[in-house]
Amino acid sequence: MRNIEIFCKEKGIIYKKNEPLSEYTTLRVGGQADLIVFSEEDSIVELIEVIKNEGLAYYVIGGGSNLLVSDSGFRGVVINTKRMNRIDIEEFKIRASAGVKLQRLAAFVLKRSLSGMEGLVGIPGTVGGAVKGNAGSFGYEIKDSLEEVEVITDDLEIKVLKKQNMNFKYRSSGLPESWIIKSARFNLKSGEPFQKMKEFLKKKMETQPLKERSAGCVFKNPEGHSAGALIDKAGLKGMRIGDIVVSSVHANYFINAGSGKASDFLRLMDIVREKVFKLFSIELEPEIKILGGIL
Repeated sequence: MRNIEIFCKEKGIIYKKNEPLSEYTTLRVGGQADLIVFSEEDSIVELIEVIKNEGLAYYVIGGGSNLLVSDSGFRGVVINTKRMNRIDIEEFKIRASAGVKLQRLAAFVLKRSLSGMEGLVGIPGTVGGAVKGNAGSFGYEIKDSLEEVEVITDDLEIKVLKKQNMNFKYRSSGLPESWIIKSARFNLKSGEPFQKMKEFLKKKMETQPLKERSAGCVFKNPEGHSAGALIDKAGLKGMRIGDIVVSSVHANYFINAGSGKASDFLRLMDIVREKVFKLFSIELEPEIKILGGIL
């Protein structure tokens, strides 16, 4: 770790040792990371090179939504993108760094009367994670307004990929899991997005536990079905393991009702999957990412 710390000090990059990752996820669950680094955009490639030279594992997080961190934490370096937060605009084209919060971007385009991102309203997380997982709602996916993505490959090469050359599908960009999104460029159009955003946000607040501590949707929607509806029909709303509870508002959200543990979250996932499969012969596939061991 010493060489990483030296690098961070030389570059003026903020870092913290033995930091609880629960502070950096929307679920507020998880043990410590050996080191968390708040990388700047212009130094992330060099930072990863230093980490690789040290032979350490690393993982990149943005807003920490859609993420379950092990109770035992992560042995290695977590790179937090919150300082990669630049937005540039030229007419109808917007470039957003990976760490830009989706709700900041939604407010940015709303203020400028740009249409094409209405479906992002109310979705937590950051641009990098949203593009990687092709986030969306109300029939909208982030790929719809996307033009190109700047990525860092396993070989630390920076590539710019056009949308048409990527393999987007439901909740996936088709990018290798180990590739890191550095920024994304969107192509919008002139419009009045306020009313639609207002309607979408109102519906989300009525049907999703937005004010609770959760990781967002736990499972992907199986083709032709709603994961939340299946869990609800299985009679699992309100089911509790420790302080992790199946939401009574939307059954595809698991709530941290106190001092929740990742191990309880995973047990609850297993129970829900087994019950849904037993009743409906449908296999639920996790939408959330799991970081670290299961203990």
